[in-house]
Amino acid sequence: MSERPGINLPSVAAGGAQAAAAPLIDAPPPRDVRRAADLSRLLVSSALLVVTVLPAVATRASTRRMQQGLLDAATALAPGLRDGLVGTVQVVAVVAPVLALGVLVARRRGDAILRVVPAAALGALVAWSVTHLALMRGRPDLWPQVLVGRGGLVHAGWPSAVYLAACAAAVVAAGPWLDTRLRRTWWTLTVVCAGLSVAAAAVVPLEAAAALAVGGVAGSAVLLLAGGPAERPAPQVVADAVVACGIPLAALRETPSPDRRPGEGVRYAAETTTGARLAVQVLGPEDRNRDLFHRLARLTMLRHPADTAALSPLAAVEHELLMLVFAGRTGARVAEPVIAYPVPGGGALLVTVERAARPLSAFPGEEMTDQVLTGVWTSVARLQEHRLAHRALRPEHILVEPDDASRLTAFARAQLGARPDALGSDIAELLATTSTHVGAHRATQCALAGLGPRLLATALPYLQPLALLGPARREVARYDQARARAAGTGAKRRTVRPGGRPSLLRDLSAEVVGATGAEPAPLAHLARFTWKSVFGLVGAFLVLHLALPQFANAPAVLTALRDANWWWVLAVLPVTFVSQAFSTSLQMGTIPARLPFGPTYEVQFASSFLNRITPSNVGGMALNLRYLQKTGIETGAATASVGLQSLAGAVSNAVVAAGFFAWTGRHHAGVHLHLPAGRYVLPAVALTLAAGCLLGVTPPGRRFLREKVWPFLHAATSTVTGIASDPAKLALLVAGALGLPLIQVVGLALSVHAFGGDLPFAQVGAVYMAARLVANAAPVPGGLGALEAGLIAGLTALGLAAGAATSAVLVYRLLTFWLNVPLGALALGFVQRKGYV
Repeated sequence: MSERPGINLPSVAAGGAQAAAAPLIDAPPPRDVRRAADLSRLLVSSALLVVTVLPAVATRASTRRMQQGLLDAATALAPGLRDGLVGTVQVVAVVAPVLALGVLVARRRGDAILRVVPAAALGALVAWSVTHLALMRGRPDLWPQVLVGRGGLVHAGWPSAVYLAACAAAVVAAGPWLDTRLRRTWWTLTVVCAGLSVAAAAVVPLEAAAALAVGGVAGSAVLLLAGGPAERPAPQVVADAVVACGIPLAALRETPSPDRRPGEGVRYAAETTTGARLAVQVLGPEDRNRDLFHRLARLTMLRHPADTAALSPLAAVEHELLMLVFAGRTGARVAEPVIAYPVPGGGALLVTVERAARPLSAFPGEEMTDQVLTGVWTSVARLQEHRLAHRALRPEHILVEPDDASRLTAFARAQLGARPDALGSDIAELLATTSTHVGAHRATQCALAGLGPRLLATALPYLQPLALLGPARREVARYDQARARAAGTGAKRRTVRPGGRPSLLRDLSAEVVGATGAEPAPLAHLARFTWKSVFGLVGAFLVLHLALPQFANAPAVLTALRDANWWWVLAVLPVTFVSQAFSTSLQMGTIPARLPFGPTYEVQFASSFLNRITPSNVGGMALNLRYLQKTGIETGAATASVGLQSLAGAVSNAVVAAGFFAWTGRHHAGVHLHLPAGRYVLPAVALTLAAGCLLGVTPPGRRFLREKVWPFLHAATSTVTGIASDPAKLALLVAGALGLPLIQVVGLALSVHAFGGDLPFAQVGAVYMAARLVANAAPVPGGLGALEAGLIAGLTALGLAAGAATSAVLVYRLLTFWLNVPLGALALGFVQRKGYV
C-alpha cells in the first residue's frame, strides 16, 4: 500500500517497543443481539416440521402403514436388546440434562439458563400440541400394544416425543454460550436418543422427527426474542490483530453508530503510537450470515441480482479494499484504505484513515447545503463513468468533513463493470434517500448539478421500490406514510382519491423528467415474481382441481335451460351487479374517510375475482387493503376497515340466518356442523399465552408491542370510533352487511322459480343460510362444491324435485359465482392500469 501520513507499515520494528505495550482498549460491555444464525435455524426447523407433519395430516392412512412397517422392523429385534436400548436412552435422558445444567452453573452462565428454561417449556408445549392435534392419528394401530410389559428404568414410552422436544430446544437455546465441541456433543446425544428410541419402538418415527424440529423452532424463537451473544471477535482479539498486521497500536475504542446496519460489522477508532488516527471495521461470522440473508432476498426478488459469490469475512474486506482503491483512482472522493487482515476466529478487519467527519444522515435537512450534495453527486458521477456500482449508496455511507468535503464509504457490495440496472439503481437510491431530507425538487437539482442530465436521466426506470431493496426502501416508505398521515390529520371526513397516496418516487420521476428534458421512461422489469404471477399460479391450480369437475355438470345445465322460464333466469342476472353494490356500500361504511363509489365498485368486482381463486376470501381482503392504502389511508386504519368488513359480514349472516330459521319455524334441514372445536381450544390458548409471555418479558418483544402493536391498535380504534359517531357510515355499513346475504337469497329464489319451484321465500332463505354456514367451514374458494351440495340437499328436503333443484342451483351458481370470474378479471386489469391497487 502507499504510505499514509503518520503510518509506516513496513517498518514494524521501528515501533516495536511501543507496540509491545498493552494498548488501551475502550469497548462497551457485550450486549445480546438477534443473530442471523438463529433466524436461519428457525426457518429450516419450521420447514422440517411442516414436511414432517404434512404427511400425517394429508395422507393419514399411508403414514400409518409406513410407520407400521418401521415398527415391524423394530419389533424384529430381540426383546432383551430393545429393553437394553430403552434403558440406555432413559439413563442418558436423565443424566445429560443434569450435567448440561451443571456446566452452565459452573461457568456462571445465568443468561444462558434464562433462555434454556423457557425454551424447554415452549418446546414441550408445542410438541404436545403438535402430537395431539396432528400426529396422534397417524400412529400405527399396534403401537401401544408393543409397549405393554416393556421398559428400562421406567415405562418404555419414556422419554416421549414431548421430552425429546424440550431437550432439543434447550440445546439450541444454550448453543451460543457453549463452545463447538460441547454444542456438538449435546446435539449428538439428543439425536442419538431419538434414533435409539425409534429403533426400540419406544417412540413413533414421525413424532421423533417432529420433536427435533420443534426443538429447533422453540429454541431459535426464544433466542430471537431474548437475544444472544454476537458471533464477533472480542475487542482484545481485534487489538492483537491490528498489532499483528504491523500497526503500532496505542488505543482502540469501539464507536457505536445509530446508522450502522446489521451485517456491516463493528467499527473501532484506533490511534497509533505516532498519533495517527485510523478507522477499523471488523467483520465476523455473524455479519457473513446476515449478508447471506441479504443475497438470498435479492436472489428471490430480483431477476438480475448481480451479486458476487458469497464471501468469507476475509474475502469481504479484501474486496472492499480493492473497490476503495479503484474508486479512488476514478477521481471520486472515498475513504483512504490502509490494510485488510484476518482476525482469529473466522473474522477479518479493514483499516482506513480516520478523519473528523460526520455521516450525511446525521445532518438535518437545513444543514445539507447544496455544496455538500453537489460534491457527493460529483463523486458518484466519477463512479458511474467508470461503471463502478456502489450498491449501498445512502446518506449514512457518506462522510462529510468540516470543510464540507465529502467521502464515500462502505464499498462492501460494490461491483466493477456493473450492469446498467445496478448503476441506475445507485442514482435512484441516493436520490430517493436524500429527498427524504431536503425534498424532491432540491435533491433533483443538486443531482443534476453533479451528474449532468444524461446520467441523471438513467435513473428514471429505477425509481421504484424494488430498486431500493433494503433500508432505503423502508426509509422512503416511512416518509410517504408520514406525508399521508399529515394529509389526513384533522380531516377525518376527508374525501380520498384512489391511487392518490403521496409517493416520493412518483414525485422524483416528474422532477427528473422536468429537470433533464428526457421522455418519461417505463419502469424497468426487476421483479422475479410479482403478486399477480403468484395469484395466477394459485388460481390455475385451484381451477384445475376445483373448477374443472364442475364442468362435468355442464350438459345437465344446458338440458335444464331448454325447459326453464327464461324471464326468471334473466331476472337472476342483475344479482351479480347488485351484490357488488352492497359490497361497495359495506366498504364505504367501514372507513371514516369518504370513498368514491365508482372506483370502489370496480375494486369490489376485482376482489370478487380474487375470492374465486383464494380460500376464505384472502385475495379479496388483500386487494381491499391495498386499495385503501393507495388512497392514502394509514395501514392500521385500512386493516381495521378490512377486519370490520369481515366481522360485519359474519354478524349479518348470523342475524339473517336466525331470522329465516325463526320465520320458517324450522331448523336447518338436519344439517349439523361437526367442528371439533374443543380439541383445539386448549392448545390454542396455551400457545397464545406462551407467545404473549415471550413478547411481554423480552426487550425485543416489548419493543415490538410498543412500536408496532400499540400504534396499530390506536389507528384501528380511531377508525371504529369515527364510524360509530357517523350515522351515515353506520347506515352504509348495515345496508351493505345485510344486503349481501339477502340479495343472494333473492337470486336463489328466482332460480328456483325459473324451474317451476314454488317454495316460499322464507324457506329458500333458510336453505341458503344453512348451506352457507356449512360451506363457510370448507377451506375452498367460495365454498365451491360444499355450497352446491348443501343447497341441493336443502331444496330436495323441502319437497322440490331432485332434477329441478339441481338445475336451479347450477344456474344460480353460474350467474352469481362464475360470471364474476371474467367480469372480475377485467375489473382487476382496469384498476391496476388506473393505479388504484
